[in-house]
Amino acid sequence: MIPLSPTRRRGRSGSLQRRLIGMLLVPVLGLALFVGTAVHDRVARVRAVDAAVARVRAAVALDAVRLGVAQEVTPALVTDLLADDAGARRLQVDQQVLAALAVPDLPGRLAGARAQVDAALQRARATLAAGEADRVAAELRRLRAAPRADRPVESVFTDYQRLAERLGVQAAAHLRTARAQGLDGETTSALADLGRVSRAATLAGAEMPLLLASLLGTGPAGEAVRARFVEAWGGYREAAGEVVGTCSPEVVTAWSAATGSLVRTVDSTAAAVATAGQEPPVQRLPALLAANERRDAGVGAALRVAADVAAAAGAAHADRARRELTQLLLVTAALLLASLAVTAVVRASLTRPLARLAAQARAVGAGELVDVAESGPEEVRTVARGLAAAVDGLRRLRDQAQAVAAGDLDSEAARRPLHGPLGEVVHASVTQLIGAIHDRERLQADLRHQASHDALTLLPNRARAQALLEAALHRARREGHRAALMFVDLDRFKHVNDSLGHAAGDELLRVVSARMGAVVREGDVVCRFGGDEFVVLVPAVPAGVREEVALEELRALGQRLVDAVCAPVELCGRQVRVGASVGVALAAAGDGAEQLLHDADAATYRAKAAGRGVVEVFDEQLRAELGERSATEEALRAALAGGQLVLHYQPVLDLASGRTRAVEALVRWRRPGRRELVGPDAFVPVAERSDLVCELGRWALREAAAQLVRWDAEGGERAGLAVAVNVSGRHLAAPGLLDDVREALAAARVDPARLTVEITETVLVEEPLALEHLRALRAVGVRVAIDDFGTGYTSIGQLSRLPVDVLKIDRSLVASADAGHAALVRLVVSAAHSFGLGVVAEGVEEPHQLDQLAATSCDAAQGHLFGRAVPPGELATPRLPGARDGVRQGAAAAVPAQGARG
Repeated sequence: MIPLSPTRRRGRSGSLQRRLIGMLLVPVLGLALFVGTAVHDRVARVRAVDAAVARVRAAVALDAVRLGVAQEVTPALVTDLLADDAGARRLQVDQQVLAALAVPDLPGRLAGARAQVDAALQRARATLAAGEADRVAAELRRLRAAPRADRPVESVFTDYQRLAERLGVQAAAHLRTARAQGLDGETTSALADLGRVSRAATLAGAEMPLLLASLLGTGPAGEAVRARFVEAWGGYREAAGEVVGTCSPEVVTAWSAATGSLVRTVDSTAAAVATAGQEPPVQRLPALLAANERRDAGVGAALRVAADVAAAAGAAHADRARRELTQLLLVTAALLLASLAVTAVVRASLTRPLARLAAQARAVGAGELVDVAESGPEEVRTVARGLAAAVDGLRRLRDQAQAVAAGDLDSEAARRPLHGPLGEVVHASVTQLIGAIHDRERLQADLRHQASHDALTLLPNRARAQALLEAALHRARREGHRAALMFVDLDRFKHVNDSLGHAAGDELLRVVSARMGAVVREGDVVCRFGGDEFVVLVPAVPAGVREEVALEELRALGQRLVDAVCAPVELCGRQVRVGASVGVALAAAGDGAEQLLHDADAATYRAKAAGRGVVEVFDEQLRAELGERSATEEALRAALAGGQLVLHYQPVLDLASGRTRAVEALVRWRRPGRRELVGPDAFVPVAERSDLVCELGRWALREAAAQLVRWDAEGGERAGLAVAVNVSGRHLAAPGLLDDVREALAAARVDPARLTVEITETVLVEEPLALEHLRALRAVGVRVAIDDFGTGYTSIGQLSRLPVDVLKIDRSLVASADAGHAALVRLVVSAAHSFGLGVVAEGVEEPHQLDQLAATSCDAAQGHLFGRAVPPGELATPRLPGARDGVRQGAAAAVPAQGARG
């Protein structure tokens, strides 16, 4: 058993006390949430009542200001009209009414009215209506300062009435906001009563000023004011009826006292004017004005009574909410105390035995198989009995594990199962353990085999071959004999793979590997080195056998391998053949695995160069050739860096015009220590076996393009010539070829059409990326030519699909006297012209060869007959006898030049 760490135990289980507290916290948290919601509701109700009371006070304060404004309008207007007789006559004021209203204490009454308004504004500033009070004060200052005599009576009363109406609207808005606080029914009803009284008070305050204004004014202005008075009178009667009919008794009593017998003359006079058009006697106007002031005072008192009733209802509502909040908090505290008491009781009766049981469980978890005591409630004792049974089982399991570890599978402990289903599983596991060990060993052996063998042919793979070779060389040195290695490279395998598909290629590899395994001697090992390459390890060449004899036997074995591989194979309903080139290397003293592989690979390369299907042995001559090749490679690197390479140019003549239109560039090497220039045959093959061929082609592209620019600058017949550079297959397949060509053209600023790239036929077959790169070159504007056409694998039927512009007929066909070769030349020229391609004949050295080419309509020719390759400064541009200046369009206008072949 693996004991659990204390940290992990705590993280997974936690203490019982915390769990109990967590269990109790759930209802407590629920209770707290409920209480919190209830408390929030009660507090919100108290705040709503307080806000409503504040709105009521603001509404009452604004109504007081409105009443004062209503009492100020009449003495203010009369005072202004008395001060300006001309203005009063111009306004057609009724002089008798004006004289009746000009009582002796008029200035005092005006001052008293204004003082009442200012006091009401000051009280309003102490409520929520402070902003409205400031705006009303500013408006009153403007009205009191403005002259009245030059304004119509209707306009004067309109300004004051609008101010009074605005105050009434704002007071009503405060009351609506108070009613929207979500209060109880009693408070809401009291606020509704206050709103009715406020509306009736507003209309009562507007009634008498409008009546007096209608009596003062004559003409249309007076009629307009009279109409407004009638409207105010009707609204007041309706509002007063609502107060008496719907408000609470206390409010109705206050209203009735305000509108009783003392001011009944105001209502009767207003009714007579509004309904019958009976105007009051002029001498009664001062008494009417005094009665209206008493009515306004009574209405204000009734308004204050309604406000007090609403405030009292709100206060009662708030008190009830506070009492409910207190009761709720007391109940919550009692529930919390009860929860704590229950927690203490549960802890005393449960946690102690459980804590003891937990300590025993921790000991068992730590690997101590302790005795477990039973105590506590029945549930706890049940758990203790289960833990004791588990400890007993663990003891038996420990005994079985010790027996298995000791290998004593027949002991009583190993054979005795545990009780229950777990015991059966453990017993079955012990029984299967030995079988599992054997299965694992077999699986490991299979994995080792898969890691060291090729999945397709089941032969040892490259890594395994190198390991076997190392072991064979070590054993050969220890036992005094020699080891040998054969490198087998399949020929034409890629052609079969591309034409028939990868599945056929895989089957071919399986067949060939089986044949090689059947041919080799006992003890020899055939390995797949990768792709279509195999190696055959000959681990022991007897020490007493002479080297010549040993090599002859190895050569014979290699020939048997070639014969086995070359036998036809049935694939996809067809018989196909592949070849093999074999290189043999016999280990010398001190040779390592890498050296022997290198020697065998070098011998295979020579076998391929010798015509394929050949067995070659690595010998001293080949060793010397490799040394020379390595030295040549190093010298060639130095030549590229030191500027030892030069390009010579051979003219290419357009047979239609007889003029030189292009040149072929040929690389030469001024090698230190050599008196003569070194031709490309001496170093290009070396470059093609390394990345040097790409550097060489890159240099030839730049140099040839730059030479065109120099000839253009010199002028003469060499200006405007085209040039071409041969690109090797390795360079053509390189990802940077297109960039190399673009950089050469951009550096020299040469038209791409003046550059042609030459490739050989074999490149089209052996390089998968050849066609793609050639299409990219033609898209840039560079022309493409196939060099030495007629000696490779390209069929005439493929010409329509190849991204080329020019065919260059190989010199062997041009120089041949065979009639069949002449017919082949005619066929090539005709086919090329059919596909829109130009044709250049190479190696023209005799006049009769030129005549034969002209008869076939060949486009252009080059060879010693026209000139050899010379340095750029010595290049001549020969013409054929009888050449004309007219030129027909042909491929020779941009004949490809060659940078790595001569």
